[in-house]
Amino acid sequence: MSIPIVSISGRAEKGASRPFFCEGDDNHFYFVKRDNVSADQLVTEYVISRLAEECGLPVAPVRLLEIPEELVRYAIVDHVEEFQPGIAFGSQRVQFADEVRASHLRQIDDEVKLRCLCFDWWTRNSDRRLDLLGGDPNLLWDPVLQSVVLHDHDSCLDPDFDEDEFKREHAFRDARPFLEKPFFKKWRTKFESSIYNLDSIWKEMPDEWLIDSAGIERTSLTREKIEAALIKPNIEIDAILPG
Repeated sequence: MSIPIVSISGRAEKGASRPFFCEGDDNHFYFVKRDNVSADQLVTEYVISRLAEECGLPVAPVRLLEIPEELVRYAIVDHVEEFQPGIAFGSQRVQFADEVRASHLRQIDDEVKLRCLCFDWWTRNSDRRLDLLGGDPNLLWDPVLQSVVLHDHDSCLDPDFDEDEFKREHAFRDARPFLEKPFFKKWRTKFESSIYNLDSIWKEMPDEWLIDSAGIERTSLTREKIEAALIKPNIEIDAILPG
């Protein structure tokens, strides 16, 4: 069930889609996406984020949110046409969390790094870059739990995924030399098991994300296409292993 949004506080300054920052009636705050991304990106964001949850990765909690018409009518926000009534994607704010910086990397558990690295490789996520000068890793640091939190997955399933660039620029690239075949095989089994839940994840999404009011398909993605891309990735799955 969707959570009604009760207030909007503005938009994020960073990120290509500049998510809206809203409060739900469950007293949590969320970064919200809907009309500020394409239909393909919205579907990808939800499906991949939910798969990350199914894999036990430390992803920001995912929720479906309802944007009421009354709130839109009185909203004072940049590009209000991108904040329209309907069901939206919500990524729950992690209180006190800040963007991961290079100085945080040594505090992150090695196994978490490897699991994230494998997940991003498998889902062709080119959008987790970080170096000493900064970047856009789509990672948060939770200072309370002293742990990392993953977010923003709308760029996954990238048809132009560059294997060499990934291995060169990923935030956790320094962990790759410690990636051993038994670990990768075990993780692969875990990920492929999560794909069995793809049908139920797909059914969680509202019809309005997939078909418009005239009955025309809004997205080029289908459950079958995503399943095929994940079960039979078009990249060499062992190429991430150290040579």
